[in-house]
Amino acid sequence: MNEHKPGQPQQPETQLDEDAIAFAQGIFELARNGGTDMLRPLLNAGVPVDIRTSNGESLLMLAARNGHADAVQLLLEKGANPALQDADGNTALNLARANGNQATIKHLER
Repeated sequence: MNEHKPGQPQQPETQLDEDAIAFAQGIFELARNGGTDMLRPLLNAGVPVDIRTSNGESLLMLAARNGHADAVQLLLEKGANPALQDADGNTALNLARANGNQATIKHLER
């Protein structure tokens, strides 16, 4: 067992850890790039909708920051928590407003 504090990023200990990290990174990229059609089956299969990066960014935050209204809508429908904050205190709505994408903002203000 290693002695890192909970919530601190740690180095992978096994190939399985590295594979899980690569899988999670792929999911984060789908949110960043608006990959709604690929995110839907992953979420339906049990990927946690509020999975977060090491900086505390949720899938919803990544999609909102990059102006992907369809992905934002999907994530909200799947139960994403819009009140989560990243390490800098930003919410998905803050990030959407900074991006200026009105459709994304509209989904988050409901």
